[in-house]
Amino acid sequence: MKKKVVITGVSTGIGFSAAQILCNAGYQVFGSVRKEDDAKKTIEKFGENFTPLIFDVTDASAIKKCAEEVEKTLKPGEVLTGLVNNAGVAMGGPVTLIDTDVFRQQFEVNFFGLIEVTKTFLPLLGAVKGSQAQGKIINISSVSGKRANPFVAPYTASKFAVEGFSDALRRELLIYGVDVVLIEPGPIKTAIWDKVPDLEDNEFTGTDYEPSLRKFYKFFIEMG
Repeated sequence: MKKKVVITGVSTGIGFSAAQILCNAGYQVFGSVRKEDDAKKTIEKFGENFTPLIFDVTDASAIKKCAEEVEKTLKPGEVLTGLVNNAGVAMGGPVTLIDTDVFRQQFEVNFFGLIEVTKTFLPLLGAVKGSQAQGKIINISSVSGKRANPFVAPYTASKFAVEGFSDALRRELLIYGVDVVLIEPGPIKTAIWDKVPDLEDNEFTGTDYEPSLRKFYKFFIEMG
């Protein structure tokens, strides 16, 4: 019987690589994507061991519907081997120059979305009374959840929140035997940085922060 894993955000980056590795290792991977086109591409790439789940982590009803689809594949007594919370976005800019809604948008995806997915899939991981098997939760945080850098306050704050949430949840789930693992990778060239504003044409050009932002961009984006 194949072990089953759910991974959010598998269309690119860490999620894509994780899905590919686990599929090749014989796991049955359920991977979330937001678009039908991405679902088709991932099926073609990963093969029969992969099943796409189409949902946005900010859409509670879509998450619930997909969790029900996954549950139907589980045999009596079987649980998910793991849930990998990987989906995320990176938003930033000088705090004094960005709208507070940027922080809200950042947290909706990286923090509240992660919580919604986790709570919805918890029963399928064996976090229920009497379960004879348990899976693991793996939260993809960041080194930015350990130390803060300028100009990425929204992203950094969301990752600090993920760290605190993970540590609290780990202790709460001890009664079920479901472990919570936190991974804190450093800078990686992934599509999460694709939406970074053009260095030569952005809303911060001409502000007091332009010289510092140029240095930051070269160090973290070009060299990261």
